[in-house]
Amino acid sequence: MNVATAAMKSPPSTRVGPSRLQRIGAWLIWPILLVVVLAVALGIDNNYWLQVAVSAEIMVIAAVGLYVTFGLSGQVSLGQAAFYAIGGYSTGLLVTNLSFDLGPAILVAVLVSTVAGLLIGIPSLRLKGHYLALVTLGLGQVVALILINWSWLTGGALGVRDIVAPLFGSFELVTVSDWAIFIGILMVAAIYFVQMVRTSTYGRAMQAVRDSDVAAAAMGVSLKHVKVLAFTIGAAFAGLAGALNAGFITYISPGTYNLALSVSMLAMVVIGGAKSPWGAVIGAVLLTFLPEVLRGVQEYYLLIYGVIMLLMVAFVPGGIWGLIRDGIGWAVGQIRRKPGRRDTEEVAR
Repeated sequence: MNVATAAMKSPPSTRVGPSRLQRIGAWLIWPILLVVVLAVALGIDNNYWLQVAVSAEIMVIAAVGLYVTFGLSGQVSLGQAAFYAIGGYSTGLLVTNLSFDLGPAILVAVLVSTVAGLLIGIPSLRLKGHYLALVTLGLGQVVALILINWSWLTGGALGVRDIVAPLFGSFELVTVSDWAIFIGILMVAAIYFVQMVRTSTYGRAMQAVRDSDVAAAAMGVSLKHVKVLAFTIGAAFAGLAGALNAGFITYISPGTYNLALSVSMLAMVVIGGAKSPWGAVIGAVLLTFLPEVLRGVQEYYLLIYGVIMLLMVAFVPGGIWGLIRDGIGWAVGQIRRKPGRRDTEEVAR
């Protein structure tokens, strides 16, 4: 039976399609995002904050990939830093050792991360829940040890320096604004791709597996194929983000790719809202900028940061996007409510 069975379509009589206004809005969001990317890249004069914005764009790419793994298919991964490292080191070594242009090096890095996700996902995704989380946690530790101990390849604790090369041929990314535009365009493309996956047959199959893998299997969904696909997409996006980060900062070292990075990526999806890719976008931007904003309070910023995160998880379980969505739904309901309707209902009683 085909995976399309997982779509579990509602009967025609109960199905409500999107309005014309919603369809127009769904297409307008993409050019609007591109305009925002250009406005950020060209409108921020402070070089420091522009670098933080570029870092936020990179983390958005990683977070929307993890959304597919965790938000869509319900697989808890604590090893995203490992794929982030694979992408970064693949790019760095290809540029510095084999004189690759940055563009081809990034493409190869994404391919290597994808293959790594596939090879690791096939045997490990028979597990679920905390067992899968422990396996991916172990993966992160193994990759970290390899980066440190295989010094003949990775440079050991010193890392890889001078990851500088033209993007393609003579085309170079020189200024931080150039990087902001380039990575911003890739970020918009990544969000669009994930949104298309979410609304596709495979996306609905992933949601079915997330909600109940037993019911999904009974409907004919191949659990193994769906889980491996979701895990591999998350690995590929983490690899792309790591490759872009290596090219942008021109230096990588094993200390960057630790458990804290994996936990931070997962927190971006959970706090932003795991039910939508827009939640991952909001979470990535928030958790990238918030530590920088709080650095002004010096030694207390980690405490304040931790308390904010704790309160978010405790009191906003649907994430920030869920809060925004509920607020918009309430406002629309108030606008659509006909005047005098409550009075009519009271009279009828």
